[in-house]
Amino acid sequence: MNSINVIYRLCENETDGNLRDIRPEWFNKIACLQSFLNAVQFAEKQVNSVTFVHDGAEGPLLDYIKKSGWGHRVIKIHHNNNLKSLISTFDIADEWDNNIYFVEDDYIHKIYSVDRIAKAVKNLGLVGGYDHPDRYTRTDDAPYDLKIVFDVDSDMHWRTSESTCCTWAATREVYDSIKQDIRSYGIWDRELFRHLHRRGIPLWTSVPGLTTQVDQYMSPGNDWKLISYTATI
Repeated sequence: MNSINVIYRLCENETDGNLRDIRPEWFNKIACLQSFLNAVQFAEKQVNSVTFVHDGAEGPLLDYIKKSGWGHRVIKIHHNNNLKSLISTFDIADEWDNNIYFVEDDYIHKIYSVDRIAKAVKNLGLVGGYDHPDRYTRTDDAPYDLKIVFDVDSDMHWRTSESTCCTWAATREVYDSIKQDIRSYGIWDRELFRHLHRRGIPLWTSVPGLTTQVDQYMSPGNDWKLISYTATI
């Protein structure tokens, strides 16, 4: 099937304003969540379902989802553990036939990001919207041939990337072929994608970025602070 099922993994850490030192002062998990919901609404024809996997104590994020009226599926878990919660999302994805998009709760999405990711993954197999600046500055990336393509369906350029974090999309065919790999590597995403590249399954990321993790290494060329502020307007 060509539509995607989305799994959004979240917890209440940092919703109280006590941010880790990697965050800019404007970081807000509610704004990240709303930017994602806006992008899902924009991509309505491309999205089959959205499942929120909420780990740990309840709080503002879970309340926000419940009050949004969107009717998305919410699964409560109580691992209080990054790796165990990630594995839980794989368990859920194993039940489906559709393409899949895994999302972490500290990402901002452009309004058209989910739409373009859903379209590109059909052609490229394994994609991410995070144009990590490491790809332009690091010298210790695993050796591989950089390739850049223009994907007509998503109307974007995509480049092979050495790694991304735990927010990425895959076709059902690719997902089924990497099931054991993603469980074996868990949260060690850099090693995972290097391994997949050696297997002949390259990761493609958008240029410019469609999303970003909000820390000191955000996708370049975008005003993410402005996007964050306007998400909830």
